[in-house]
Amino acid sequence: MLKEEWEAFASCVAFFTRFPISPRIFRLDKGIFYLPFVAFLLGGLSFFLAKTLAPYIPPKFLAFFLLVTGYFVADFFHFDGLLDWADALASYGDRQKKLAIMKTPEVGALGVLFAFFFLLGEYLLTLGLLEKGLFLAFLFKPLAGRLASALIALMLPPAKKEGLGFLFVSGSRKRLWASQVFWLLLFYFAPLPTAFTLLLVFALSRSFKKDFGGLTGDLLGATIMLCQWLFLAGFLFANF
Repeated sequence: MLKEEWEAFASCVAFFTRFPISPRIFRLDKGIFYLPFVAFLLGGLSFFLAKTLAPYIPPKFLAFFLLVTGYFVADFFHFDGLLDWADALASYGDRQKKLAIMKTPEVGALGVLFAFFFLLGEYLLTLGLLEKGLFLAFLFKPLAGRLASALIALMLPPAKKEGLGFLFVSGSRKRLWASQVFWLLLFYFAPLPTAFTLLLVFALSRSFKKDFGGLTGDLLGATIMLCQWLFLAGFLFANF
């Protein structure tokens, strides 16, 4: 039993991050329960770097370094889904056209423009939090995004019978529900940002259902990135 759980945890870490860990048996269906623990690994890394380097590196350079580190370790994987979602949403086509756009590897002009403003905003939020010494935001940012992805997977069916979205949604729902207990932790330390994040999850669930008929891997990535962004914004706003 313990060995199976370790393989599930290792599968989650290996799939969603660049941390050098390789499971002997890939069990992402069970591993999704460990997304909050993966989030703590990522958040712990960002928190440690911010806390350790803040006395020695100017905030504007440290903010850039934290973003580069975060994207290299994990967020690049989800950022691709965010841009695919932006491209598809900007197409104004029917549901099948939107799903087809998300499958193509190219990024359109609107996707590039969206990426620019998204990253600029994330940099400015990170800079603002560093200048105020609000390092806890970096600890909980990955948790907010990954809890949001688990919650939206409980709310929506898969948009197609293949891919990461189908694998995620068809995983153990009991395990996904169990992971939601970590919302209580977020509410305790950051009630306003957490409330903003949950409101965004419900808004996205309605949009995904209407525009795409359900959930895909790209939409899971978009959920993580958008909710992380809003969580940072809420954290800064709550401490302005």
